[in-house]
Amino acid sequence: MPISGILIDTLAYQFIETYPHRDKSFLYHDFMARDFFDYLAKQNQNQTVWRAPGSGSHVHRKGVFEFKARSAYLRATEAIQYNDDNHQWSRRQKWKDVFGSLYPG
Repeated sequence: MPISGILIDTLAYQFIETYPHRDKSFLYHDFMARDFFDYLAKQNQNQTVWRAPGSGSHVHRKGVFEFKARSAYLRATEAIQYNDDNHQWSRRQKWKDVFGSLYPG
């Protein structure tokens, strides 16, 4: 995905700051990941600069990441549904699609 680590950090900070379920335990990580991908997908593609939390330095866009974030959101949604349906192998495969082959399986 064409996005720098500092931009991910910046957007994650902004996401968590307003996320209504930020007080939930780690057991809800799948929902938080899904919702973060949705947040990324809804960024304005015309925005080219964000302000980093703390330092206030300018963080620039490296490319369009919204489409891949939407794809990750849809796969995360499927993974959550597989979990609800007790299809653990399929759930793990969807998360591997999102996070890569190093995702624990």
